[in-house]
Formats: sequence, structure tokens, C-alpha cells
Amino acid sequence: MQSINPEKFLDYKFISQLKTNPSKTLGAYLVSKADLKHNQYNSELFYTDGKTKKRALKLKNTSSFIFESEDSVLFNHTQTKREEKEVKEQNAIYYRYTFSSNKLEKAYQFNAPFEIAFVLEDQLILKGTFTKEAHKLYQTPKEDRKALLKALKDASLYEDITDLPFYFNGAGFTSNQREQLFVYNIKTNHIKPVFDPLFNVDLVKMNKDFTKLIILGNHFSNAQSLVTKIYEYDLTLNRLIALYEQDDYAVSNVHFLDDLLLFEATDMKRYGINQNAHFYTLVDGELTLFKSMFDSIGNSLGSDVRLGGNNQYESKDGLYFLTTTEDEITLNKLSLKGELETLYTMDGSIDGFVFLNDKLLMVGLHRQKLQELYELNLVDKKLTQYTTHNRKALANHYIAKPKPVILNQKTHAVKGYVLLPESFDKTQKYPAILDIHGGPKTVYGKVYYHEMQVWANKGYIVFYANPRGSDGKGDLFADIRGKYGTIDYEDLMGFTDLVIKKYPQIDLDNLFVTGGSYGGFMTNWIVGHTNRFKAAVTQRSISNWISFYGTSDIGFYFAQDQTDGHPNLDTDKLWQQSPLKYAMEVKTPLLFIHSDADYRCPIEQAMQFYGILKQKGLDTKLVWFKGENHDLSRSGKPQARLKRLKEITDWFETYRSNKQ
Repeated sequence: MQSINPEKFLDYKFISQLKTNPSKTLGAYLVSKADLKHNQYNSELFYTDGKTKKRALKLKNTSSFIFESEDSVLFNHTQTKREEKEVKEQNAIYYRYTFSSNKLEKAYQFNAPFEIAFVLEDQLILKGTFTKEAHKLYQTPKEDRKALLKALKDASLYEDITDLPFYFNGAGFTSNQREQLFVYNIKTNHIKPVFDPLFNVDLVKMNKDFTKLIILGNHFSNAQSLVTKIYEYDLTLNRLIALYEQDDYAVSNVHFLDDLLLFEATDMKRYGINQNAHFYTLVDGELTLFKSMFDSIGNSLGSDVRLGGNNQYESKDGLYFLTTTEDEITLNKLSLKGELETLYTMDGSIDGFVFLNDKLLMVGLHRQKLQELYELNLVDKKLTQYTTHNRKALANHYIAKPKPVILNQKTHAVKGYVLLPESFDKTQKYPAILDIHGGPKTVYGKVYYHEMQVWANKGYIVFYANPRGSDGKGDLFADIRGKYGTIDYEDLMGFTDLVIKKYPQIDLDNLFVTGGSYGGFMTNWIVGHTNRFKAAVTQRSISNWISFYGTSDIGFYFAQDQTDGHPNLDTDKLWQQSPLKYAMEVKTPLLFIHSDADYRCPIEQAMQFYGILKQKGLDTKLVWFKGENHDLSRSGKPQARLKRLKEITDWFETYRSNKQ
């Protein structure tokens, strides 16, 4: 058996963008792979009729596409250096690929950075992020464009910040920008904005006969609101209609179910911003409960072997959708009568699905395999693997199988798993790593996790759990507002004690801990409250809720909601929940992993903690990643991802005694 090392992820293939043409007779998807030399991910477009699959073409670092017709797709692409220059000058270029003829041709060029959202017979629905000044890109005559580009370039040397958020993770500075919607006339090249420049579009969906758009979003000129307004745009009459403009629900999605509009929404009243959504309909202008949900809608199961998203909803003879149930992903069906049926629970993760020629195709992480396409028979629940894109990647490698461990508390149970090294010997002692997930409202499960498999292959026992605050067990379990570092810490330490009891082979002198985002917060908290860990690694973490409030892209609402306090009105409450308060108690060698373009948990959170520890003489180190964001471990550039995992592993190895 070969060992899985950090570099192994360079062999993995990631499946995303699984889509079908309008008649659902042809499907297409992207298969991406890391390119270490060029420090990017390259993609290939595949297509299938549900019986056979074929590779269409290589797309370099293209990450998305849209079906234009039954037989063609559109995607951002450049073929020449001139086109590359035009894209840098704020143009958008789309190419068309026709499957039947294997033909690639230029389809559209826009004089602004538009994204094609929907294709109609004589119109395109475009999206784009614009400041008020940037709207001039498609309004300015060609002869004046050079001067406009210079003005925009000069303005890019600074930021005039007048609203919140002023930057956003993965998107850079966003102050004064709004996600906008446009109708483009293909024959005349005329572009019409649907809303005024202060409206921000959160989501837009098209009905089945391509006559109406349902748009979710809101106006803001100061701080972006968490509540959502609902609008309808009639494409035949070119008319905008307000369907719901009250300030009481956060609406995250909309679905067309025959003539029924179904909304995912939450009022956030009882459990705050992380409160699970329910299904609502509009009745006489009011959002009316259609079906209440205990489980959270969507997939919140973590893994580091995905790249890009997939569709998690499908309307057919009902609404088919995914939920996170315990630590598994479940496929469900909601009927027009409001009847909810569980159709299938994956032994792993359903990352997306489509109906294709009456077959259900899913992107899945099945058991300990990497992503593949699977066909699910909804009658006998038989799952059949449809692709073998990752067949060779892990062949003849040791893959640790998750062994469940359940901590039964008085009011709840904490479920987690243990990964054992190859040829585990009950008479030997092993170092161990506690790995803590982010969120906090996400879950760890039984799927393949690259970093954990690397550590298991290096001889570590790896264990992980879903403490209170995690998803999958309803709102009450997930609600830790104002309790950060208390009940969740109790669950993680109790789980650690139980794992040590069940596996006495764990060397208590070689116990390590790490985590990212919320897991980074908990790592910071743990080392300030116990010395039981030999060394620790905190990644993209929170250390100070007070400064987080004003520096994070979500801080102005997330900090107040999660700490149950305002930084000025409840300063002591936020400080009590901040790991930085306990920094002088830290004796555990601590490595910081952080990125300077992380606007979710800004790098100043690491800088504050690191500075105190360094000055007091603790063994500590800060690895500062340039140009990476909060998603470094999952979608960061290949060279940075490799560096990150090596740094973490080397830190543990440095402090690990009695190496075998």
C-alpha cells in the first residue's frame, strides 16, 4: 500500500456544474484538476446522454458554463492574446460549443463584465456587479471608452467607502457596488437595467416557459439588509412587479413548482441568522408557511476534495432537494400537497443532482471515494457508479475508514469519528490529532477528507466530531449564540476524553489540535483553557470579537448575532467570548495559518494573537498567505494549498516525540 501525502491532491479530479439542456436529454459537467506549475485549476467539459459520456474540450481555467440550446453551451473564454487584452479592458467574451458538430466559435462580446444568466430566443438575461460609475461601461460610445477606462483605473487606486460591507471574501472590495440584472436585445445590442443602481440582486430564477423572472434582493444605501424583497419581471411586457416588500424574512431561494412559487425563508426571530429555513408560498401578498423543516435545506457536509458547486434542487413532479440530516446528506421530495418524503440517504455526500432522460444522476462522495457521477434508481434505491474519473487517483493507497464514536450527554449526543493508521497495532502508542470543523453550522461526516487521510497515513490517530453549534440536528442544537467557548468546548473536550478511553493507544504526550474558521476560533480557545495538547495549529481564525465586528465582511451582523451582544453596549460580553482575552494563559506551541485576502476572518485576528504570544516568548509562527482568501484549504491556488498542508503537518511533526 502506498501512503497518501500532501501532494496527492494534485491527482484528484473535481466534478462541478452538472447541468442539463432544457429538454433534459443531454447533460454536461466540468472535471477540474490542479495544475501546480501554472498554479491554477484546469477544466475539461464532458457531456452525456445518461448512457455514455464523452469529453468535449479542454477549457483551461474556465469554471462555469450555461446551456444556450438543446445542443450548445456558452462560457467565458478567450482564444487570442487580443481577446485576453480586451477582457482586461472590462469586456466579457463568450464562446459557443456545439456538441453535435464539435464546433467551437465566438458567440458574444460585451463591453462590460457581464455574465449570461439566461438565454431566450431574442434576449439574454445578464448579471454583473457595478458601481454607479461602472454602469458607464455599456453606456459610453466607443470613441470615449479609452478615457472612461483610464478614469476607472485611476479610481481603482483608492476606495471611497460609504456602505457595508465594503469588501467581501473572494470578491475583493465591494463598496458602492451592487449585483445588477439586465435585459439584452440580441438584434439591437440594447442593454436595459431591470433595477436602479442601488438595488442588489441576491438571486434570480426563470420560469419553465421563459416568460417571467423571480428576483430576490433589496435596496440599500448604508448597510446591506438581511431581509429580502421579492419581485417578478414579466419578459413579454418588460414590466417589473413587486410581489413582497416587507422587512421580515430572509429569503434564500425560490422554486417553480407547476404554478406554485415556493420560497425558502426564515424570520430569524427565535434562533438568529443561522435559523433553519422553511418553505413558504405567497398568498394574498403574504408569505404563508407551506412546509416547516426540522433539517437544514442544502448540503453543509465539509470536505476538501470539492471544487465548484452543483445543482441541489430539481422541480419535476414535486420539488426534489437535499438536506443535511445528522451528518449525512438526504435526497427528499416535497409534493404540491406539502407532503415530505425522504427518498435516499447517501453513504457519504450528494454534492448535486439532475434528472436526465428520466434518470437521476448525482455527483457524489460515496463512502471513502473521491467525486464521481452515480445513477440512482428511485424505485429500488440502487446506486450505480456512472463514471471513473478518479479511479486511478487512490488505487493501492491506504485509506482510513471512519469509525463512529458517540458521546452521550444528558441532553444530547455528540457524534464523531476516528481514523486509524495503517496496520493499527493495539499494543503500540500513537500520536493523535483533534480536527475541528468551521461554521459553526456545518458538519463532519464519513466522506473522504484529504488532510485527515494525510495525517492518518503519517501514523496519527485522527478524530473529529460535531459539537453543539453544528448543523444536522435542528435549530436548538445549532444555537450557541452568546455561548461560544462554553457548551461547544464542553462537547469537544468530552468527545476527546471518550476517544482516549476507547483508544488507549493514544499517546497523551503527543496530542494535537487544529481547525479552521470556527475551528480556528475553538483552537484558539482550547489553548487558552487547557495545556493538554502538545502543539496546535489555528487557521483563518477569530480571536477578538470586538475587532471582528468592524473588519469582517459579515462582522457587522454576524458578531452581534453570534455573541448575543454589541461591541459598544456589551463590550464585556464580547471580550469574555474572545480567545484573545486568555492569550497570556497559552503555553501550547501555536502555528497561525492565515491569508491576507481573507475578508471573512481578517488576518488582523491572527496578528493580534500572534503578537501577544511572540512577545511573551511562546513557540509560535505566523504563515501569511498572500492573495489567498478564507477558502484557502478548499479552493486556494494549488501551490498555496500544498504549502498550507505541509506547514501544518511539519508543525505537528516538529513537536511529536517518539517518532516511529
